[in-house]
Amino acid sequence: MEKQLFTVKETNLISAHQAVRKVANFLMGVVILLGAVAMAAPYVWLLISSLKTVEDFTLHPYRLLPRPVSFEAYLRALTLGRISIYLGNSVLYASATTLAQLFLDSLAAFAFARLTFRGKNLLFSLLLATIILPGAVTLVPTYLIIVKIGLADTRLGVMLPGFAGAFGIFMLRQFFLNIPTDIEDAARIDGCTRFGVYWRIILPLARPALVTLGLFIFIGAWSDFLWPLVVLTDWDLYPITVGLASFRNEAWIYWNSVFAGSVIASFPLIALTCLAQRYLIGGIALSGLKG
Repeated sequence: MEKQLFTVKETNLISAHQAVRKVANFLMGVVILLGAVAMAAPYVWLLISSLKTVEDFTLHPYRLLPRPVSFEAYLRALTLGRISIYLGNSVLYASATTLAQLFLDSLAAFAFARLTFRGKNLLFSLLLATIILPGAVTLVPTYLIIVKIGLADTRLGVMLPGFAGAFGIFMLRQFFLNIPTDIEDAARIDGCTRFGVYWRIILPLARPALVTLGLFIFIGAWSDFLWPLVVLTDWDLYPITVGLASFRNEAWIYWNSVFAGSVIASFPLIALTCLAQRYLIGGIALSGLKG
């Protein structure tokens, strides 16, 4: 009889625990949904506003459906706002910066993870210390160096400071430490050089980390506003961030066109994030397994 009562109480306790768990999961789902709506709402309003005419946006800026649907804002942004020129510059800056930084960061990370040399730990500590420095601290010295070497107001001057980054070196080093050294030893026995090990073995195995870091670098380079604004004076060299700001100051009455330019500027980032999503999660997880 006591065993039966105990079994009934245990069953009731399990049922109550499952009910509480279901309620908690439901509430968590509601919170996540509300957070997603809060984050997506500004972009949805941006997209809807870009499809309105100037009159419709002026009279009904917060109406959910444009009446009528118009693409004149996109045409004005591409012609009057020269968004196509700025977009091409941003593609060049972000792509070149991403490729250069992935190559140089991976080389440095491979050295810190696999090579043994005097002062390695001290050098790596100094490198990590630079991560905490805000960009405003190094803005003026970087600008003076770029001016001194004659790269001010040039495309290379915009890209050069982003060709290497301490965060990328740290992240890739953490990933490289998780790769077994037995693979490298077998390759060296077969006659592979040190650079061959890096190029033929380490980089293919580190694809998730490289894609993740590349996405971070591309987004950072694409979204950079202050450095191009400081180093450039030629409007034809402006990236999309600075170009949109100048277009807003010129055509402040055409807010729907400014919104259309913002939609065009955000599309490459959204597309890249969707394409790299499966690598993104794995790269973040694997790069932090070992210290």
